[in-house]
Amino acid sequence: MVSQVVLTDAAAKDMQLICDYFLANQQGHRIEPFFNQMEKVFQRISQSPDAGSWPSELLELGIHDYREIFSHPYRVVYYCENNTAYIMLIADARRDLDTLLQMRFFT
Repeated sequence: MVSQVVLTDAAAKDMQLICDYFLANQQGHRIEPFFNQMEKVFQRISQSPDAGSWPSELLELGIHDYREIFSHPYRVVYYCENNTAYIMLIADARRDLDTLLQMRFFT
């Protein structure tokens, strides 16, 4: 169990971009369910931070510090340190996550 879940600036921007997409495509009604879905994911991470799996894209690079929770269609990538879970990435799983993860974690 972790004491808090913190959204990094990059993850907050991910959420904003998803909401912007909904608005741009006349799908504003999807914003509230999206936030409810993310809240459930964050609660799950808070209660069971080790429940997430290791992202295969990072495992291939020998990186075992990050975990992910898949909540269709989103992947939430995070790591835990000092009783805090840091949300690093929120992305639609249909995106090219190899490139996205490399840009996020190696630039």
